[in-house]
Amino acid sequence: MSAGKKTAVTIIIVLLAAGFLYFFWDRVLNMNDNSYNERLEDILSDEKEIEKKWLIDKEKIPYDLSAKDVRTFEIEQTYICFDPEMRVRRYNGGEFYEYTVKTNMTQDGMVRDEVNIDINETQYNNLVIKKEGNTIHKTRYQLYSEGQLIAIDIFHGELDGLAYMEIEFPTLEESLAFDTPDWVIKDVTDDIDYKNGHLARFGIPQK
Repeated sequence: MSAGKKTAVTIIIVLLAAGFLYFFWDRVLNMNDNSYNERLEDILSDEKEIEKKWLIDKEKIPYDLSAKDVRTFEIEQTYICFDPEMRVRRYNGGEFYEYTVKTNMTQDGMVRDEVNIDINETQYNNLVIKKEGNTIHKTRYQLYSEGQLIAIDIFHGELDGLAYMEIEFPTLEESLAFDTPDWVIKDVTDDIDYKNGHLARFGIPQK
């Protein structure tokens, strides 16, 4: 075989290998997308928020937050009432907006009634001027791992240095069966001082 033909064959092999890798990773990412979306549908199937929250050290997060299948949101969260809890969010500088009402929190802080409504920019602007407390600024990294939809929140501004991991569950039974990961600092699900509404009023808990 001539040198020219050998070069051509080598190029074809490289291109085929690259094509296979692209196909493989595309399939993997699509599988993750499907699992992510299915889990999200399970969680949003009713108007209950069943959630656990952990205080974490952002330097010890075991996930690659730069991975392609991690969704990233820059969130501005403003409360317009604390009782009942009503808030608005602006995502990614105005990509979309959301109005949320949360009521009837259980004593352990794990379960609340929750209603989320998509709103437009004008509605957001009309609501945000009624704000109470400080606006929370945070980056949320959302990913699917080991059957769970995981949210990592890294706070900025007055709450800089604070970081949480949150997991929502479709049922109370599943949440109770979930073991606290060994890399987190502590479970703060039942600690009112670590709720976002409390952070907006009083800042980082001093404890």
